[in-house]
Amino acid sequence: MVDEVRSDYDSAWKEALTVYFEPFMAFCFPDTHRDINWERGYETLDTELQEIIRDAETGRRLADKLVKVWLHSGEDALVLIHVEIQGQEQSDFAERMYIYNHRLFDRYRQKVFSFAVLGDENTNWRPTGYSYSRWGFQSSLEFPVVKLLDYSAAILEESTNPFATIIAAHLETQATRSDLPRRFQSKISLVRRLYERGYNRNQILELFRFIEWIMALPEAVQQEFKAEIRRIEEERIMPYVTSFERDAKLLGSLETTREVVIDVLETRFSTVPDTLKNSVFAINDLARLKQLYKRAITVTSVQEFEELLAQGEV
Repeated sequence: MVDEVRSDYDSAWKEALTVYFEPFMAFCFPDTHRDINWERGYETLDTELQEIIRDAETGRRLADKLVKVWLHSGEDALVLIHVEIQGQEQSDFAERMYIYNHRLFDRYRQKVFSFAVLGDENTNWRPTGYSYSRWGFQSSLEFPVVKLLDYSAAILEESTNPFATIIAAHLETQATRSDLPRRFQSKISLVRRLYERGYNRNQILELFRFIEWIMALPEAVQQEFKAEIRRIEEERIMPYVTSFERDAKLLGSLETTREVVIDVLETRFSTVPDTLKNSVFAINDLARLKQLYKRAITVTSVQEFEELLAQGEV
């Protein structure tokens, strides 16, 4: 099956939400987007979220995101994006929404607004709340949900919002799990669309990166894909992504990739021990470094990363 190559939904979505949080809110939750004062920026609290998740003992959610925003009213608020992106529905999903929301409120004593993104393949699975009651007591949580399957191909193709491309890539990855020729053609079409939408160079590179990450192809077919991308760029005289010949995911030399892994860890956790840095810089396997880069984005602590490195899991 094609999807067994290396499609990594969790890591890809984690980065997509990090890079395109505002476009994501605009596309998926437009009413909420209008209430947020984007000129004030926003603050990502993913490290704090991972601590809450770990304490709640419900399992680590790689793509969940916690963001502090400011509203036009002057208030600040916490926005929790809870993502279920694999192909299976989860019976305890709504309960986890409830637990995370209440844990975050307990920690911050601040309004926490939870939103759910369902990227599974069951059209009938649509959890929207969790509650329990007895003896006149009731506790409940209701949350807005977007179901990625609800977005038609026409809507995604017409939209200039970059997150429409991300959703399209996600849906096509699922739809082509056992259809290699269709995945190849879909991937080419999505990349061609990047140039047709008038995106700037950085947007094209970021979106191309997501498409590469999630729409995995066997190496032989990937070589055909590279050749086709070269041809498209020659047509448009826009050599934005052909640098991926140096490395398919925009990670280049060994030295550069080592530095990127350390930069990600320092950005997320502030302090990285010299011993860990030395271990990363001693690695001469580019493929392994690329896997470490993915894990650097999703681990919950420096210690977890050190354990993965020591155990040779990546």
